[in-house]
Amino acid sequence: MAQQERGGTERESAAQIIDSVRDRVRARREPEVGDVITVLGRKSYAPLLMVPGLALVSPLSGIPGFSSICGITIALVSLQMMAHRRVLWLPKWLRHRQLDKERGPKVIGWFRRPARWLDRVSRNRMALLTRRPLVVLPLSFCLLAGLIIPFLEMLPFTSSILGGVVAIIGAGLFARDGLITLLGMGLVIAAASAAIYAI
Repeated sequence: MAQQERGGTERESAAQIIDSVRDRVRARREPEVGDVITVLGRKSYAPLLMVPGLALVSPLSGIPGFSSICGITIALVSLQMMAHRRVLWLPKWLRHRQLDKERGPKVIGWFRRPARWLDRVSRNRMALLTRRPLVVLPLSFCLLAGLIIPFLEMLPFTSSILGGVVAIIGAGLFARDGLITLLGMGLVIAAASAAIYAI
């Protein structure tokens, strides 16, 4: 169900955004990462944290180098959200990275389950944590996680754990649910501590 914005206009639900991404990938003859970025960026930058975070806990995480790409994306998006950039910049090599035409929509469809869960449980709680200036705090956690992830590529499960908690923070920011955001921040601290101990 679409959520209400201030002023009475409706904002698309997380599941609807995932459907928009899947439709865009299906419509393109040679889909690229940039197609996903374009769709997500029109809705909100918060899903640009959710999607690479969730991708790290999906079957895609087993592809060599994939975790590093997701970590770089998370770090770049977090930094630019902190800087309040209106137009998101990503390097050309990342934007033009091609997606599998057949497998891509199926993998994107996998994201619908966590998206539907978010739509069910999210509420407008502790919203100050999802707005400026306090939003810089959770974004700093995402930036830290994104910078750490490429160095954890060879350690099983660690990047998936960090990706999962970044997805939680991104979900909280998207839904303007400060309680979910706060939960994600606590999990980032726990996951980063475990990763440092493992190193």
